[in-house]
Amino acid sequence: MRSFMLVILAVTTLSACATVKDVTVIQPTPIPVDVTGIATAGAISVDITPPPGMPMGGYSVMANYGKGFRTRLKARIVYLNDGQGHSTALVQTDLTAGSLLVHHQVVAAVAEKTGLQASDIVITSSHSHSAPVNHFENDFYNKHMSSGQGLEEKFLNFASQRIADGILQAHKHRRPAKVATGRKDIYGYNRNRSLDSYVLNDNVSGIDLEDPTAVSKAVNPAMYMIRVDVLDTQGEYKPLAAFSSFSVHATALSVPVEVYNADLFAYAQKDLEWAIEHKYNTSWKVVHGLTTGTQGDMAPALPDHGDNTFGHFEVNWKEAKKLGQGIGKEAIALFEELGSQLTSDISITTAARELNIREHNAVGDVELCEDPAIGAPVAAGAYERRTPFLAAIPFLKGGNILSRSWVFTEGCQGNKTHLGFKYLQPLLEPKDSFPNTVLFQLIKINDTVVMPLPFEITTESGRRMAASVSQAYQQAGQDIKHAWIAGNANGYFGYSTTPEEYSRQNYEGGHTLYGQYTTPYLSAQLGRLASDMIEKGPFVELADEWSYDLVVNEFFPETEASQGQRAILAQPEAYTAEAANEEHYVSFNWLDVGASEIELHKSLVKVETLANGEWIDMSNAGEPITDDGYDIEVRLVDDEDKGMGEYQARWYNPVAGGQYRFVIAPRDGQEQLISPVFTFAADAENMTEMAVSIVE
Repeated sequence: MRSFMLVILAVTTLSACATVKDVTVIQPTPIPVDVTGIATAGAISVDITPPPGMPMGGYSVMANYGKGFRTRLKARIVYLNDGQGHSTALVQTDLTAGSLLVHHQVVAAVAEKTGLQASDIVITSSHSHSAPVNHFENDFYNKHMSSGQGLEEKFLNFASQRIADGILQAHKHRRPAKVATGRKDIYGYNRNRSLDSYVLNDNVSGIDLEDPTAVSKAVNPAMYMIRVDVLDTQGEYKPLAAFSSFSVHATALSVPVEVYNADLFAYAQKDLEWAIEHKYNTSWKVVHGLTTGTQGDMAPALPDHGDNTFGHFEVNWKEAKKLGQGIGKEAIALFEELGSQLTSDISITTAARELNIREHNAVGDVELCEDPAIGAPVAAGAYERRTPFLAAIPFLKGGNILSRSWVFTEGCQGNKTHLGFKYLQPLLEPKDSFPNTVLFQLIKINDTVVMPLPFEITTESGRRMAASVSQAYQQAGQDIKHAWIAGNANGYFGYSTTPEEYSRQNYEGGHTLYGQYTTPYLSAQLGRLASDMIEKGPFVELADEWSYDLVVNEFFPETEASQGQRAILAQPEAYTAEAANEEHYVSFNWLDVGASEIELHKSLVKVETLANGEWIDMSNAGEPITDDGYDIEVRLVDDEDKGMGEYQARWYNPVAGGQYRFVIAPRDGQEQLISPVFTFAADAENMTEMAVSIVE
């Protein structure tokens, strides 16, 4: 997240007259979880793609509003029950970050039907920068994380309800289960974007900043996975799901992208789902919830374009796909390796402690800042994703002598240079607008502990946090094999760097809101929580109430009844890519119901091909050519009269040689629409000069 904080005064002035609403969620009373003696599991993938119009998160005011989607946004849910009265719901979303408010609403919706408590449910994210936000429990990130300001209640309720419904479905359809946990180190998929901060860590040595390969070595290479198999109707255990983690920023696609998407994570998730379904011939959809770990300083291993003052904003779907499919291949290999380690002996323990960290800012001898602050480097953005023009100002561009303070540096904010100056910033951005409540949470499944946190955590910070939890188990005479961070989970607080990294005041340090001791504080809280969980068993300590006063806004399209009829607006036509980063596509435009009725979270567009005189669903190398695959994009082109809208479907990377047609699924009383039949030809060697012909 970066922000044009120099315009914050104007923003604050506007917010002063904005609508403020009390949002309250009633804490539920969960039912007891049955003790059956049989471990069970269920899993489902639900679509959370919103209507056109939501501002996309991650690039602040530079980001676009979503015109449609390519690679749908999903919430992938894995429900586990150990048969001994303990259960958990592991939720991965293709969102920029989790939300404590979403977590509250989901818990309230499912606790009385499933027995799941706040400690049992984790809502993680892949941190896609092309997904909507404006669903937080604090004004600061509702204001600054996207190009829109304020909480969008309709999106909050939509996402919460979809996730809750998914948990209920996974719980309802659970089957006898086995699990396996594991880790595989993979290289060549991430690189350290803040190496000059990383090398300052006391325990890091032997890294030469002049070595061009150093950024690829100073990484978190760990891919963690929990594999789940369940019993089918034939009495055979077959794969159901994987919940996994890999540390990489979902920024393979950059600022100019105009449609919602899951970035490189989409390919890694879908490839495993399709491959495992096909190999094992499952009667259910396989679910792969790939979430992000310690990605605070982990950029995708794309070609390094240098620290361009004006940013590098080329949208390259080809590179995103190549990198994502590489991660997917590694995930499939790990999934298969875990097949020999599956066990029906499952043990689940969860614990959570909800704390206002401004009020509870000390743990042991570690003290966090009571008041948050934004550093000047946040305005200029992170390496390779710099904010145009602002990054040219040395005071704002992190890591240099002008971007950090050299006097009065002993306080908890250390050498941070406050954006807008120390005493002016609180006037422009009230302290109470920042996030302050953290759900500290641990989920232990057999020999693995998942540590969800609402921060972007750097590689070394994550190691220290994992060591704190592991040490608690060792001191209790217990061993755990894997302890891993799930970042951007259950909310969002910016970054957490080590004190050494913080001193450099790069973007990551400037965006560590609560100061230089954030990582020691989080490590100590997690260690304390682990010790308490070992002593007490499962427990949850929650705030007295879930109530927030928030500035609200509306981004969902205004509800308007469509009064026209579907119609074809243009015959399919070809676009021939002109640049190396572009893809060929065939487009089709049609008239349909308006944005408020189009329901993008439901199947809408697919391509059919003529085979042996029959129209069948098109697929290519295992990928279905539908809007649930990689290569179909759906976008709203323009609003039309009578509440209707003009839409365009694009089939990227089309396959030459056959006869095809676009099929548009029914919507809101409108019958199925089928495009004219078409074929196309292209240069056989390099697919240039692509041309579409309509088949009469």
